Amino acid sequence: MKPKKIPLPSKAKFVSAFIGISLLSLPIQSDITNAQSSPPAMQTGLQFQESKEFNVGAVTTLSVTETDLVDSGKCVGQFYLPSLQTRTRTYEEQVAGKAAFISHSTLPAPGLRVTIRNVTSGLDRDPYPYTDREYDKPPMSEGFKVDFDIQHRGSFLAVRPGNNDFSYEIKRDDTIIEIGTFTARINRQNQSITRNENFSGNISSTANALCQQQLNNFPMQPPYRLNELQIPRDILRKLGH
Repeated sequence: MKPKKIPLPSKAKFVSAFIGISLLSLPIQSDITNAQSSPPAMQTGLQFQESKEFNVGAVTTLSVTETDLVDSGKCVGQFYLPSLQTRTRTYEEQVAGKAAFISHSTLPAPGLRVTIRNVTSGLDRDPYPYTDREYDKPPMSEGFKVDFDIQHRGSFLAVRPGNNDFSYEIKRDDTIIEIGTFTARINRQNQSITRNENFSGNISSTANALCQQQLNNFPMQPPYRLNELQIPRDILRKLGH
């Protein structure tokens, strides 16, 4: 669907024509500058961060393997006997895509806003997933995040994997300047990463002091683990408990 412009009053048409004639006398350099700040010819839609293709973006699913060291040591008399063990866990994180909107026929200008709705079949319709953004500064609209979902969710624009159909509406206050549609493809990317959380810090003196304190209070107690004591949480975190 081609963008639709709201007709201008006759007086405005006269002014527009006058401006058009005046532009013919501007230096060629102005045209080059405008071309550099404009999207490719006849392009309307979304430019995604780190994407070389217009209206093509991605949402990334990270498979994270996290490995760290846990100290399950114990007090033996007045001394702390450490026992370091490796703990591994795996989980997934979803990293939203980042995008901005641009219309080839109505470039950003002061006072403009754009509302983008995802009208793809299979998504919630009450309301359609949408985002409302400032469209008042070149070269594009205010940025926003794109994530997989079937319903409107906060500041995110919900999408589904594959082709998505969008409608948009550019307004100045309550006046509609332009309406139109476009299609964008959202790919699902899978990545695997490993995070190593190393056990760090010299805790031997602190642990030994706690062991000595416990020995003074309960001299006949057998060996015990530090997490069985009434120890401040910040100390336990340092010890890996």
